[in-house]
Amino acid sequence: MIYARTICAALVLACLLAFAGGAALAQSEPDQVQLILSRPQSKASFRNSLPRGAYEAIKRRAGQANVHVLPMSRTEIWSVPRANATAVRSEAVRYGATVELMAATSGPAFKTASANVDMSERQRLAFEQAKTSLAAVGIKAMTVPPPAMIEYAMTKGASGSAPPSKMAIELKENEVVTITGKSVDKRDNLYVFRGSVDGTEAPATLMWWGDGKMVGTVQHAGHIYMFRHMGGTVYASVEMSMERMPQEHAPMSARMRSADPGLRDDPLVQQGEAGALRKVTTGMRAPAPPRTGAERRAPTKGAAVGGEIVIDVMVAYTKKTAANYGDIKRELVDLAIEEGNEAFRNSGLGHIKLRLVHAYQTGYAEEGEHFDHVWRLADKGDGYMEEVHPLRDRHKADVAILIVDDPKGCGLATRVYADADEAFAVVHHDCAALTYSLAHEIGHIIGARHEPNIDKSTTPFPYGHGYVNGTKWRDIMSYRESCGGCARVPVWSSPKVLIRGEPAGTPEQDNARVIAEQAARVAAFR
Repeated sequence: MIYARTICAALVLACLLAFAGGAALAQSEPDQVQLILSRPQSKASFRNSLPRGAYEAIKRRAGQANVHVLPMSRTEIWSVPRANATAVRSEAVRYGATVELMAATSGPAFKTASANVDMSERQRLAFEQAKTSLAAVGIKAMTVPPPAMIEYAMTKGASGSAPPSKMAIELKENEVVTITGKSVDKRDNLYVFRGSVDGTEAPATLMWWGDGKMVGTVQHAGHIYMFRHMGGTVYASVEMSMERMPQEHAPMSARMRSADPGLRDDPLVQQGEAGALRKVTTGMRAPAPPRTGAERRAPTKGAAVGGEIVIDVMVAYTKKTAANYGDIKRELVDLAIEEGNEAFRNSGLGHIKLRLVHAYQTGYAEEGEHFDHVWRLADKGDGYMEEVHPLRDRHKADVAILIVDDPKGCGLATRVYADADEAFAVVHHDCAALTYSLAHEIGHIIGARHEPNIDKSTTPFPYGHGYVNGTKWRDIMSYRESCGGCARVPVWSSPKVLIRGEPAGTPEQDNARVIAEQAARVAAFR
């Protein structure tokens, strides 16, 4: 038992070093210490929050100080000679500053909370709700370090000359992985840190806002860990089993099958498009008013911003879905959009972007099937979600997505290669970000199809199919059944893209080409 505890302690210590930047800590530079300087009561940067001359006075006490400015947390990390640390602290406190020793506050970006963590009733209900997911196999209460620690860890390797940043993540108690960063993007009030798990190269994404909140996903050992903010200082690590995730597209129900008993294949499963059954189910649905030619016309010229092609996305989510999250926009919607954009970047399509233009909670009560949900979203005049259409026009959304808590499938689009009036899809919340299903459904709308093993249709593009690499991995449009449950990677099939040294497609399986050729068409819908 003592030996096991010693090994565990050594592992955690190694991860603490990785998180804090390794060489920056006292063990690797015995004569230097790192101090976090801030003025928590001020909204200005640390330097600008001090009285005139105070910053220079503190710096004189440091002697030679290496300063790293953290703009979002409005703090600074000073590396100073150990002999001068007390003098720096004393001088800074004189001017109302707070000084912390970094080594005393370092730790994994997510760390298992103590067994007696204090949770409110709302937080406890959120934990219980997370357990109801069909794919959830575990949930742990987590804590995160102070904001300055996270911002420093994310940005320390952002300069071209610095080594890549490393982030330690405790997935669950006594199981820690290290994420080596490959990029960090700074936006208005957000950092997006992307990397891969050391040893497996599995993808990881962390999003951190200036107010200290953080969410993310990490793939590891056949599971996906989703990190959610449960309110206050409490976070959760929800462990999801890929094997227990909903199937990609819900099959036809007996209701739809009985409407056309001669239908052999299931177009919802094979093609992933609801339009194939539109005529079959006409008598089961309230008729939608006829659309004008102008509404049905799909523009051919794209909308570009600074050379980019931007597909504007509006997301509606149900009350039932929102109950699974503390802040659904950050924890799910923003993350799903970001994961879709990462797939474009990974596929040599970095000039194509999804942009969230509006997200809101709809009053729609989930009844029926995914087929019903998507057409209730898309149809005008049927009495369901009528607010969607004026909102879509107001926000100029090219595509509208409905996120539901219906686990019959991961998602469903109206059509493959939809035109402007049918650019709608439904997505299950567990799949939206974790299995890139929001991007998958938008892929259908653009014109991308599943792998040929599932979908043998060659229209509208004979080369527009997903790709599966044996039992190793599959692309964003492919089914796990085609590879024995292998992991989905955030990439669109393409013979020009390499995944671990192997091509991600063939000339006949090249959805990246479809998207490159057709994204501008969708970006011009509104």
